[in-house]
Amino acid sequence: MEFRILNTIFILVISLYFTSCQKEIKLDLPEYEPRFVVDGKIETGLPPFILLTTTKNIFAPADLDTLFGSYIDDAIVEISDGSITDTLQQICTDEIPKELEEAASIFFGIPKELMSKYHLCAYSTLNPQFIGMPGKTYSIKINYQGKTYRSSTKIESPVAFDSLYWKPENSIKDYGLIYADIKDPASQQNNYYWEVLRLKNDKYGNNVDMKFYKTRNPTFDDQFFNGLPFSFFYENPRSRFDETIPEEYRGYYQRGDTVLVKFSTIGRNEYTYYRKKHSQLNSAGSPFASPINIPSNISNNALGIWAGFSTTYQLLICR
Repeated sequence: MEFRILNTIFILVISLYFTSCQKEIKLDLPEYEPRFVVDGKIETGLPPFILLTTTKNIFAPADLDTLFGSYIDDAIVEISDGSITDTLQQICTDEIPKELEEAASIFFGIPKELMSKYHLCAYSTLNPQFIGMPGKTYSIKINYQGKTYRSSTKIESPVAFDSLYWKPENSIKDYGLIYADIKDPASQQNNYYWEVLRLKNDKYGNNVDMKFYKTRNPTFDDQFFNGLPFSFFYENPRSRFDETIPEEYRGYYQRGDTVLVKFSTIGRNEYTYYRKKHSQLNSAGSPFASPINIPSNISNNALGIWAGFSTTYQLLICR
Protein backbone atom coordinates (compact mmCIF):
# COMPACT_ATOMS: atom_id res chain seq x y z
CA MET A 1 0.00 0.00 0.00
CA GLU A 2 2.82 2.41 0.95
CA PHE A 3 4.57 1.56 -2.30
CA ARG A 4 1.47 2.45 -4.36
CA ILE A 5 1.13 5.81 -2.58
CA LEU A 6 4.80 6.63 -3.18
CA ASN A 7 4.50 5.57 -6.81
CA THR A 8 1.47 7.82 -7.32
CA ILE A 9 3.23 10.78 -5.68
CA PHE A 10 6.26 10.21 -7.90
CA ILE A 11 4.15 10.25 -11.08
CA LEU A 12 2.38 13.46 -9.98
CA VAL A 13 5.67 15.18 -9.21
CA ILE A 14 7.16 14.24 -12.58
CA SER A 15 4.00 15.36 -14.38
CA LEU A 16 4.00 18.73 -12.60
CA TYR A 17 7.69 19.18 -13.38
CA PHE A 18 7.30 18.69 -17.10
CA THR A 19 4.13 20.77 -17.20
CA SER A 20 5.90 23.64 -15.50
CA CYS A 21 8.77 23.40 -18.03
CA GLN A 22 6.55 23.97 -21.03
CA LYS A 23 7.38 27.15 -22.92
CA GLU A 24 5.58 28.76 -25.80
CA ILE A 25 7.83 29.06 -28.82
CA LYS A 26 7.19 31.66 -31.49
CA LEU A 27 8.85 31.35 -34.88
CA ASP A 28 9.69 34.43 -36.87
CA LEU A 29 9.07 33.33 -40.43
CA PRO A 30 10.76 35.34 -43.17
CA GLU A 31 8.56 37.64 -45.22
CA TYR A 32 7.15 35.74 -48.20
CA GLU A 33 8.29 36.78 -51.68
CA PRO A 34 6.32 35.36 -54.65
CA ARG A 35 8.31 33.66 -57.43
CA PHE A 36 7.55 33.89 -61.14
CA VAL A 37 6.52 30.56 -62.72
CA VAL A 38 6.52 29.51 -66.39
CA ASP A 39 4.76 26.40 -67.71
CA GLY A 40 5.31 26.38 -71.44
CA LYS A 41 5.92 23.97 -74.28
CA ILE A 42 6.08 23.71 -78.04
CA GLU A 43 5.49 20.37 -79.77
CA THR A 44 6.01 19.09 -83.28
CA GLY A 45 3.12 20.32 -85.44
CA LEU A 46 1.62 22.54 -82.73
CA PRO A 47 1.95 26.22 -81.73
CA PRO A 48 3.55 27.30 -78.45
CA PHE A 49 1.38 27.28 -75.33
CA ILE A 50 2.50 29.12 -72.19
CA LEU A 51 0.90 29.61 -68.79
CA LEU A 52 2.33 32.20 -66.39
CA THR A 53 1.65 32.24 -62.64
CA THR A 54 3.20 33.29 -59.36
CA THR A 55 3.79 31.13 -56.32
CA LYS A 56 1.58 31.48 -53.26
CA ASN A 57 2.44 31.49 -49.57
CA ILE A 58 2.00 27.96 -48.23
CA PHE A 59 0.81 29.37 -44.89
CA ALA A 60 -1.87 31.58 -46.47
CA PRO A 61 -5.52 30.48 -46.83
CA ALA A 62 -6.07 28.44 -50.00
CA ASP A 63 -9.16 28.22 -52.18
CA LEU A 64 -10.00 28.29 -55.89
CA ASP A 65 -10.11 32.08 -55.98
CA THR A 66 -6.60 32.24 -54.54
CA LEU A 67 -5.31 29.52 -56.87
CA PHE A 68 -6.73 30.99 -60.06
CA GLY A 69 -5.83 34.48 -58.92
CA SER A 70 -2.17 33.54 -59.33
CA TYR A 71 -2.46 33.42 -63.15
CA ILE A 72 -0.80 36.32 -64.96
CA ASP A 73 -2.61 38.13 -67.77
CA ASP A 74 -0.55 41.29 -68.24
CA ALA A 75 2.86 40.02 -69.36
CA ILE A 76 4.44 40.58 -72.76
CA VAL A 77 5.70 37.30 -74.23
CA GLU A 78 7.84 37.10 -77.35
CA ILE A 79 9.03 34.00 -79.20
CA SER A 80 11.87 33.69 -81.71
CA ASP A 81 13.27 30.91 -83.87
CA GLY A 82 16.52 32.77 -84.45
CA SER A 83 15.35 34.63 -87.53
CA ILE A 84 11.75 35.67 -86.85
CA THR A 85 10.24 37.12 -83.66
CA ASP A 86 6.54 37.25 -82.80
CA THR A 87 4.56 38.51 -79.82
CA LEU A 88 2.25 35.88 -78.38
CA GLN A 89 -1.44 36.65 -77.96
CA GLN A 90 -3.61 35.98 -74.93
CA ILE A 91 -6.21 33.22 -74.92
CA CYS A 92 -8.50 33.72 -71.91
CA THR A 93 -10.98 31.22 -70.51
CA ASP A 94 -13.86 33.67 -70.08
CA GLU A 95 -13.63 34.68 -73.76
CA ILE A 96 -13.63 31.18 -75.28
CA PRO A 97 -16.81 30.21 -77.23
CA LYS A 98 -19.00 27.65 -75.49
CA GLU A 99 -18.44 25.03 -78.20
CA LEU A 100 -14.67 25.18 -77.60
CA GLU A 101 -14.73 25.11 -73.80
CA GLU A 102 -14.29 21.34 -73.52
CA ALA A 103 -11.22 21.32 -75.77
CA ALA A 104 -9.77 24.40 -74.05
CA SER A 105 -10.25 22.89 -70.60
CA ILE A 106 -7.74 20.18 -71.58
CA PHE A 107 -5.04 22.74 -72.33
CA PHE A 108 -5.73 24.79 -69.21
CA GLY A 109 -6.07 21.72 -67.01
CA ILE A 110 -9.27 22.87 -65.29
CA PRO A 111 -12.86 21.54 -65.35
CA LYS A 112 -15.06 22.77 -68.19
CA GLU A 113 -17.62 24.24 -65.78
CA LEU A 114 -15.00 26.64 -64.37
CA MET A 115 -13.86 27.98 -67.75
CA SER A 116 -16.19 30.99 -67.88
CA LYS A 117 -16.17 31.65 -64.14
CA TYR A 118 -12.50 32.63 -63.94
CA HIS A 119 -10.28 34.88 -66.05
CA LEU A 120 -7.29 32.65 -66.81
CA CYS A 121 -5.06 33.50 -69.74
CA ALA A 122 -2.52 31.52 -71.73
CA TYR A 123 -0.13 32.85 -74.36
CA SER A 124 0.07 31.43 -77.89
CA THR A 125 0.13 32.37 -81.58
CA LEU A 126 -1.42 31.20 -84.83
CA ASN A 127 1.59 32.39 -86.81
CA PRO A 128 2.48 29.37 -89.03
CA GLN A 129 6.17 30.24 -88.64
CA PHE A 130 5.93 29.03 -85.05
CA ILE A 131 4.38 25.64 -85.57
CA GLY A 132 6.91 23.37 -83.89
CA MET A 133 9.47 21.72 -86.17
CA PRO A 134 12.20 19.18 -85.28
CA GLY A 135 15.71 20.59 -85.34
CA LYS A 136 14.67 24.15 -84.54
CA THR A 137 15.45 26.08 -81.35
CA TYR A 138 12.78 28.39 -79.94
CA SER A 139 13.57 31.18 -77.49
CA ILE A 140 11.12 33.15 -75.37
CA LYS A 141 11.42 36.52 -73.65
CA ILE A 142 8.87 37.52 -71.02
CA ASN A 143 8.51 41.04 -69.63
CA TYR A 144 6.52 41.32 -66.42
CA GLN A 145 6.47 44.09 -63.82
CA GLY A 146 9.80 45.51 -64.90
CA LYS A 147 11.63 42.18 -64.99
CA THR A 148 12.72 40.09 -67.98
CA TYR A 149 12.76 36.29 -68.09
CA ARG A 150 14.35 34.26 -70.88
CA SER A 151 14.61 30.64 -71.93
CA SER A 152 15.23 28.51 -74.99
CA THR A 153 14.45 24.94 -75.98
CA LYS A 154 15.15 22.74 -78.98
CA ILE A 155 12.77 20.28 -80.61
CA GLU A 156 15.07 17.29 -80.99
CA SER A 157 15.04 14.71 -83.79
CA PRO A 158 12.16 12.25 -83.34
CA VAL A 159 12.63 8.58 -82.51
CA ALA A 160 9.81 6.33 -83.68
CA PHE A 161 8.85 2.85 -82.49
CA ASP A 162 10.19 -0.19 -84.31
CA SER A 163 7.18 -2.01 -82.90
CA LEU A 164 4.36 -1.43 -80.45
CA TYR A 165 2.21 -4.21 -79.07
CA TRP A 166 0.01 -5.35 -76.20
CA LYS A 167 0.84 -8.55 -74.35
CA PRO A 168 -1.50 -10.22 -71.81
CA GLU A 169 -0.22 -11.31 -68.46
CA ASN A 170 0.04 -15.07 -68.00
CA SER A 171 -2.31 -15.21 -65.03
CA ILE A 172 -4.98 -12.84 -66.44
CA LYS A 173 -5.21 -13.45 -70.18
CA ASP A 174 -7.52 -10.51 -71.01
CA TYR A 175 -5.38 -7.88 -69.27
CA GLY A 176 -1.83 -6.80 -70.00
CA LEU A 177 0.74 -4.06 -70.54
CA ILE A 178 1.87 -2.16 -73.63
CA TYR A 179 5.36 -3.03 -74.89
CA ALA A 180 7.55 -1.07 -77.31
CA ASP A 181 10.80 -1.62 -79.20
CA ILE A 182 13.03 1.24 -80.37
CA LYS A 183 16.44 1.58 -81.98
CA ASP A 184 18.20 4.31 -80.02
CA PRO A 185 20.37 6.65 -82.16
CA ALA A 186 24.04 6.53 -81.15
CA SER A 187 24.90 10.02 -82.36
CA GLN A 188 23.56 11.80 -79.28
CA GLN A 189 22.14 11.32 -75.81
CA ASN A 190 18.39 10.79 -76.05
CA ASN A 191 15.72 11.46 -73.46
CA TYR A 192 12.20 10.11 -73.83
CA TYR A 193 8.69 10.95 -72.59
CA TRP A 194 5.67 8.58 -72.77
CA GLU A 195 1.95 9.53 -72.71
CA VAL A 196 -1.25 7.65 -73.60
CA LEU A 197 -4.84 8.37 -74.54
CA ARG A 198 -7.54 5.67 -74.70
CA LEU A 199 -10.06 5.95 -77.55
CA LYS A 200 -13.67 4.73 -77.86
CA ASN A 201 -13.57 2.36 -74.95
CA ASP A 202 -16.97 2.81 -73.31
CA LYS A 203 -20.14 0.94 -74.30
CA TYR A 204 -21.43 3.93 -76.27
CA GLY A 205 -18.28 4.21 -78.41
CA ASN A 206 -17.12 7.42 -76.74
CA ASN A 207 -13.55 8.25 -75.88
CA VAL A 208 -12.71 7.31 -72.31
CA ASP A 209 -9.91 9.86 -72.07
CA MET A 210 -10.19 13.47 -73.19
CA LYS A 211 -6.46 14.14 -72.97
CA PHE A 212 -3.11 12.37 -72.88
CA TYR A 213 -2.15 10.95 -69.50
CA LYS A 214 1.28 10.32 -68.07
CA THR A 215 2.36 7.12 -66.42
CA ARG A 216 3.88 7.08 -62.94
CA ASN A 217 7.38 7.65 -64.33
CA PRO A 218 6.94 8.83 -67.92
CA THR A 219 10.59 9.77 -68.57
CA PHE A 220 13.69 7.70 -69.25
CA ASP A 221 17.01 8.17 -71.03
CA ASP A 222 19.46 6.03 -73.01
CA GLN A 223 22.28 6.02 -70.46
CA PHE A 224 22.50 2.21 -70.47
CA PHE A 225 21.50 1.45 -74.08
CA ASN A 226 22.88 4.31 -76.19
CA GLY A 227 22.91 3.23 -79.84
CA LEU A 228 21.31 -0.13 -79.08
CA PRO A 229 17.89 -1.74 -79.58
CA PHE A 230 15.80 -1.38 -76.45
CA SER A 231 12.51 -2.92 -75.31
CA PHE A 232 10.34 -1.56 -72.52
CA PHE A 233 6.75 -1.57 -71.25
CA TYR A 234 4.34 0.77 -69.48
CA GLU A 235 1.23 0.39 -67.37
CA ASN A 236 -2.21 1.94 -67.80
CA PRO A 237 -2.11 5.13 -65.69
CA ARG A 238 -5.88 5.56 -65.73
CA SER A 239 -6.87 2.22 -64.24
CA ARG A 240 -4.37 2.14 -61.37
CA PHE A 241 -6.79 3.92 -59.02
CA ASP A 242 -10.10 2.97 -60.65
CA GLU A 243 -12.14 1.37 -57.85
CA THR A 244 -14.70 0.06 -60.36
CA ILE A 245 -12.04 -2.37 -61.60
CA PRO A 246 -11.06 -5.42 -59.51
CA GLU A 247 -7.75 -4.73 -57.80
CA GLU A 248 -5.86 -7.50 -59.62
CA TYR A 249 -6.67 -5.85 -62.99
CA ARG A 250 -5.66 -2.29 -62.09
CA GLY A 251 -2.74 -0.83 -64.00
CA TYR A 252 -3.42 -3.04 -67.05
CA TYR A 253 -5.00 -2.47 -70.45
CA GLN A 254 -7.93 -4.69 -71.28
CA ARG A 255 -8.16 -6.73 -74.46
CA GLY A 256 -10.00 -4.59 -77.02
CA ASP A 257 -8.75 -1.23 -75.68
CA THR A 258 -7.76 1.26 -78.37
CA VAL A 259 -4.81 3.37 -77.25
CA LEU A 260 -3.03 6.30 -78.90
CA VAL A 261 0.57 6.42 -77.68
CA LYS A 262 2.41 9.74 -77.77
CA PHE A 263 6.17 9.22 -77.66
CA SER A 264 8.43 12.28 -77.41
CA THR A 265 12.12 13.07 -77.45
CA ILE A 266 13.13 15.96 -75.18
CA GLY A 267 16.33 17.84 -74.27
CA ARG A 268 18.47 17.05 -71.25
CA ASN A 269 17.39 20.08 -69.18
CA GLU A 270 13.76 19.28 -69.89
CA TYR A 271 14.29 15.63 -68.99
CA THR A 272 15.88 16.55 -65.65
CA TYR A 273 13.01 18.89 -64.83
CA TYR A 274 10.26 16.36 -65.59
CA ARG A 275 12.13 13.47 -63.97
CA LYS A 276 12.47 15.32 -60.68
CA LYS A 277 8.98 16.79 -60.89
CA HIS A 278 7.37 13.37 -61.22
CA SER A 279 9.60 11.95 -58.49
CA GLN A 280 8.32 14.67 -56.18
CA LEU A 281 4.69 14.05 -57.18
CA ASN A 282 5.06 10.33 -56.56
CA SER A 283 6.64 10.78 -53.13
CA ALA A 284 4.47 13.68 -51.91
CA GLY A 285 3.21 13.05 -48.42
CA SER A 286 5.74 10.35 -47.59
CA PRO A 287 7.60 11.09 -44.33
CA PHE A 288 10.55 9.05 -45.63
CA ALA A 289 10.98 10.90 -48.94
CA SER A 290 14.05 13.03 -49.49
CA PRO A 291 13.42 16.66 -50.42
CA ILE A 292 13.76 17.34 -54.15
CA ASN A 293 14.83 20.61 -55.72
CA ILE A 294 13.27 20.82 -59.16
CA PRO A 295 15.55 22.70 -61.58
CA SER A 296 14.34 25.32 -64.04
CA ASN A 297 15.56 26.51 -67.43
CA ILE A 298 14.04 29.98 -66.94
CA SER A 299 16.40 32.88 -66.18
CA ASN A 300 16.20 35.50 -63.43
CA ASN A 301 15.49 33.04 -60.60
CA ALA A 302 12.12 31.99 -62.01
CA LEU A 303 10.57 28.55 -61.63
CA GLY A 304 9.12 26.19 -64.23
CA ILE A 305 9.98 25.04 -67.73
CA TRP A 306 9.98 25.99 -71.40
CA ALA A 307 10.11 22.64 -73.18
CA GLY A 308 10.31 21.40 -76.74
CA PHE A 309 8.74 18.01 -77.53
CA SER A 310 9.63 16.06 -80.67
CA THR A 311 6.54 13.86 -80.84
CA THR A 312 5.48 10.77 -82.75
CA TYR A 313 2.09 9.06 -82.45
CA GLN A 314 1.04 5.44 -82.94
CA LEU A 315 -2.36 3.83 -82.58
CA LEU A 316 -2.60 0.44 -80.92
CA ILE A 317 -5.53 -1.96 -80.55
CA CYS A 318 -4.94 -4.33 -77.65
CA ARG A 319 -5.45 -7.78 -79.11
